This record gives sequence, C-alpha cells and structure tokens, in this order.
Amino acid sequence: MKHLLLTLSIVLISMLAMAQQDVQYTNFMFTPLSYNPAVAGLSDKICISGLARQQWMGYKGTDNETGAPNTYYFGIQSPVDILRGGIGFSITKDQIGFEDNTSIRLAYSYHLNIANGVLGIGLQGGFMNKQIDFNKFRPIDLDDPLLQSKAIESAMNFDLAFGAYYKSENFYAGISSTQMQGFWGSQAEFASKIASPQYKGHYFITAGYSYQLPMAPSFTIVPNVLIKTDFASAQYDINALAWYNNQLYAGVTYRATDAIAILAGYKKEFGRDSELQAGISYDVTTSAMSSGTSGSFEIYARYCFKIVIPPKPQKHGTVLYL
Repeated sequence: MKHLLLTLSIVLISMLAMAQQDVQYTNFMFTPLSYNPAVAGLSDKICISGLARQQWMGYKGTDNETGAPNTYYFGIQSPVDILRGGIGFSITKDQIGFEDNTSIRLAYSYHLNIANGVLGIGLQGGFMNKQIDFNKFRPIDLDDPLLQSKAIESAMNFDLAFGAYYKSENFYAGISSTQMQGFWGSQAEFASKIASPQYKGHYFITAGYSYQLPMAPSFTIVPNVLIKTDFASAQYDINALAWYNNQLYAGVTYRATDAIAILAGYKKEFGRDSELQAGISYDVTTSAMSSGTSGSFEIYARYCFKIVIPPKPQKHGTVLYL
C-alpha cells in the first residue's frame, strides 16, 4: 500500500499543474471525514468536529467589498457495531466572493480488520446548494441578460462520494473521490435557465506515519501528505507535526505554489472514554494572492467520547455468591 501510494503521488505531481481544488483545509489531517467517507466510525468513540477558516484575510473585491473565502465545517461520526462499520454526518458552508455553497452529507463506512489495522470502505450521499448573488456583479456587457436581472440565483444538486481508508496504530492511508456526479456532466441549473454551473469530480490521496524518537520518547514526529486533483490540475500539501507527550503539537505545512503554514494545538484526555482536541493554523500566502492579504487563519476543535452503559447489578439469594 505504501509503494502504491508513493507511485500514484509521483505520477500526479509530475503530470499535473498545481492549483487549489474544492474546499481547502490546512488542518486536513484532523478532518478527514470532509473528503473521505471511509473514515466514518474508524475511531472507537463518537467524535464531533468543528472548523472555521478565513482565507486571504484583508482581501477586498469589487467596490472595496470583502471577497475573501470563508469556510465553516461541522461533522459528527460514530462506530455502529450492528452495521459492521460506522456512520458520519457533515455540513459545509463555503463563501467565495458573490458565491455561497452549502452541502449536507451522510456517510456510511464498512470496516474490515486487515493485518494490524482496519480498512474502511465508505459511500456518501447528500445535497449541495449553490447560490450566486448577481446583484453584486459589474457587467462589462450592459446587455447581459443574467446580470440585468439583478437576482440571487440558487440551485440544488445531488452529491456523491466514495473512499477507502486504512488505519493502523502508526500508519494511515486513504484514497477518495468527491462530487462524483461531476464525472458524468452534472450541473446546477438556475431557475432562470440562463446559467448552469458545472460540477467537477475530485480525487484525494492522503497518508501519514507516526514515529516515536528513540532517543527522546516524549516526542513523536508525524508526517502527513494530501494530494488533490480533478485531472485538469492538482495540488499537494506536505505537513510535519511534532507531538510532545501526545498532548502538545506544533508543525509546518508546505502547500505547493500557494502557502506555507504553521500549526499548533493541544489534546486533553479525560480517562479512557473521552478527549478534547483543539488547534489553530496560520498560512503565509506565497502565491500572487499575497498582495493585499495578510494570510489565512484556521481554528478547529474536536471532542470524542464513549457512551458507557454501567453493568446491571446482580442479586443472589445465598451468601455463597457474595
């Protein structure tokens, strides 16, 4: 699996140009459900996650209006033994200039024990709503019928995703495809029938490895990689995190032709049954968008817990069982 992942990564990086794809998170290693449904329920706990991202802070669009992307994500997942896997639910809201995209998705993952880990095979379905405010456009052609309408157009479309994800104690790897309806020409049709934005399918490849330093066992180094492509262009994130006592972490990410990011966070365990983790990241933009912006900021939190049912007390009618 490691050799296959390395081969696919080299092919994609060498053949395709680098560009931003789909919704983008710097903390991708902590929110894998957002791009791979096979992750659902792989943890032995119920996990609730939230993330907010402000990209290209300070960027101003037409008439000095704010046009920088804003992204908000909420997800919950849980193992379900009776289904031999897990389920997940997520909501994403992505605002880019005059465009507002909202998606609601439900995922199921079937789990298989393989070697020393678990393989999840997941399928996800949901709906995506695309809304564009044409009131804010400044037309070059004054006779453009769509921009003359000065309307807020919206359309809803079915969303489909598929993925596979393998996780062991020290290693994980996954491959997934989102917006699969885009592969057969799906599009969001506005009520005016004048415009129909086209959806495009995306592929994701991710992997990571946890390595405890022999000379300093309190420190663990975790490299992570995420590759995104629609086979017209591609982008990759290379990350390295350093954990201290499995509680504090700090790290750096390089996103090709786009940004260099720093990350930091904290995890607190409450016994064996629950834990809370939170983190922040700041992207220093290295692309042409660095002019007029002060970088990108992201914050996330995750709470995982088990529902423990106490054993029913037993009563016996003889002292021999005391």
